[in-house]
Amino acid sequence: MSADNQLIEGCRANNRKAQKAIFEKYKNSMLGVCMRYCKSKDEAEDVLMEAFMTVFSEIHSFRGEGSFEYWIKRIMINSSINNYRKNLKHYFHTDIDDIDDRKMVKSENVEVSSVKDIMKVVQQLPEGYRVVFNLYAIEGYKHKEIAKMLEITVGTSKSQLSKARKMLQSKISI
Repeated sequence: MSADNQLIEGCRANNRKAQKAIFEKYKNSMLGVCMRYCKSKDEAEDVLMEAFMTVFSEIHSFRGEGSFEYWIKRIMINSSINNYRKNLKHYFHTDIDDIDDRKMVKSENVEVSSVKDIMKVVQQLPEGYRVVFNLYAIEGYKHKEIAKMLEITVGTSKSQLSKARKMLQSKISI
């Protein structure tokens, strides 16, 4: 039995040491996942903690088909999307068609030398653009899936992705 399998079994038995070991093993990479969908590190940390509570309460549903890390990642993404939808009313937003793309394109180019630099630029995208971009370009979801997750139309998903790409191209010089 692998180390992860032993920890999973420990978590299923509500063993706090096993839960802590799983948390310690995956917290940094999963915080990165949450950061892609949250406005701040504090918000991402809150989502991370809530998502790990879900991991531990739903661990009995992990059937061992596929990667345990991927299973956790899906929970992180879903928790992040739920947080995004829940907080939409608190975020400043402008109707997507009211944003003047010409103003956004005039921004200064940023020297990009690492993935970390790219992620910083992605974090600066408007909320809707960033979430759609992350789901499509990084997580590999299709527009139909994104539309369902975010409760938007497929057209809105495609439009936000297109505008996110345009905005990123204007900001990044490689």
